[in-house]
Amino acid sequence: MWCCSLAIVCLLLGFSEARKGFGPGEQDWGYVDVREGAHMFYWLYYTTANVSSYTERPLVLWLQGGPGGSSSALGNFVELGPVDIKGAPREGNWVQHVNVLFIDSPVGSGYSSADNIDLLVTNDDELIDDLMTFMLHFYKSHNEFKSVPLHIFSESYGGKVAPALAIKLEKAMKAGELAEPGILKTVTIGNPWISSRHICREHSKYLFVNGLIDEDGVAEIDAQEEKILSALKNHEFEKATDEYLAWFDIMQELTGGIYVYNTQTHIDPSEDRTYGYGPELNTLMEVEVSKALQIDGDVYASQVIDVLTILHGDRLISDINAIPRLLNETSVKINIYSGQLDALVPTSATLATIKDWVWKDKSDYLRANRTAIVVDGILQGYEKVGGNFGMYWINRSGHLAPSDNPTAMQYVLKSVTEYDAESTE
Repeated sequence: MWCCSLAIVCLLLGFSEARKGFGPGEQDWGYVDVREGAHMFYWLYYTTANVSSYTERPLVLWLQGGPGGSSSALGNFVELGPVDIKGAPREGNWVQHVNVLFIDSPVGSGYSSADNIDLLVTNDDELIDDLMTFMLHFYKSHNEFKSVPLHIFSESYGGKVAPALAIKLEKAMKAGELAEPGILKTVTIGNPWISSRHICREHSKYLFVNGLIDEDGVAEIDAQEEKILSALKNHEFEKATDEYLAWFDIMQELTGGIYVYNTQTHIDPSEDRTYGYGPELNTLMEVEVSKALQIDGDVYASQVIDVLTILHGDRLISDINAIPRLLNETSVKINIYSGQLDALVPTSATLATIKDWVWKDKSDYLRANRTAIVVDGILQGYEKVGGNFGMYWINRSGHLAPSDNPTAMQYVLKSVTEYDAESTE
């Protein structure tokens, strides 16, 4: 009876009751109807840091790429959650330092679902609108986070989603519609798919320099990339994605089936090559996790192919203006990290995009020194931070850097969020 009364009080006050879910620590999870018939799943992990209140630590919102990657699965169990895909404790998990919120977005990915596929989003603008609706609900039901610093982290396709969401969040916060103005502190994106033009210009260079193709392969890859760029130039976006998928097949044939997300350290052909929907992860989510959370496991990933099909034309559309806009119009800090073994979004493509950006304090970044990231005597990467912009090069990692090099990425997490380590466990 007391537990029931406590739950009612928490709900009335705008506080959600923490529960035991799957893995260590207190959690909260559930669905938000972002539209009638469109159900968005979230999973919140309260920090396990040794603090008097979890609100002493920032809130990290993790958005998966794809589009269609499951944040609650791939981000959680493969990259940075408290336990790994086998249910074992992850030493490099982020929850030990900060609160982490995973959202399965867009609707149709992971545990998120729609009553029928006509309710799935058809473009990135609708995707962002759904996320905004979710965030409005989240701050109403988790009122305690309204004054807690918010940091958005994402990767890959999140290079388009996270900055666009940040622009809307910042505007809503200033208008007093969400949380306290100024609590959105940073947007940090890994191996971001931002500019298809820059990325397509760098694929063959990366593959050639790393000995994965020869001169003939360069010519074949570049010829196919020109088909992608031509389609984009003519606004034939469905065709551009078709040509991109053809490029992928050519690249796989030329390289002998290289693992595009990490060309060096991941060599087992049987491993998951589908951005988080391999058999082992699927079984974990459909059976063990769904049982622990008491949700329908059959929903997991059941509509992800529909998501990819409907967003087929949007996948290669670039959004190169959102980040400069944030840098020019807000106080939100932008950070990018890049795993050096990623063939999908090569580091050189990211650097070329940054070079073409214009923002008011860019000179601060250009003047900054690029310094080594050394942790316990081991070189983990490099950083260059100036003004409101930071770039991090992550050694021994690819597209999923938090999984490949958790030590380096915990350094990035601390550097970006500036949480007080002195009060840690």
